[in-house]
Amino acid sequence: MTRSPKPIGCAQAVEHLYELLDHELTPDLEARVRAHFEECKRCYPLYRFESGFKRFLAARTETRRAPDELRRKIFERIMFEDPPDE
Repeated sequence: MTRSPKPIGCAQAVEHLYELLDHELTPDLEARVRAHFEECKRCYPLYRFESGFKRFLAARTETRRAPDELRRKIFERIMFEDPPDE
């Protein structure tokens, strides 16, 4: 029989919200925090907002890699150019 995780309160769940979103919790604590947000009508809107906001930020701040040719030219210039006179 699978044991359900020990419930936690609102304050503890909110305290661990960002660690949950960043996947920084132990599996046991993650299960407990996730279970709280799934069941608590007061806390779920905060979880939903913060997880959506994090996805929004990630989508808007994706780094784009420079083309390989440009990266190669920059690297060569840095490596093989004479240093400036001091």
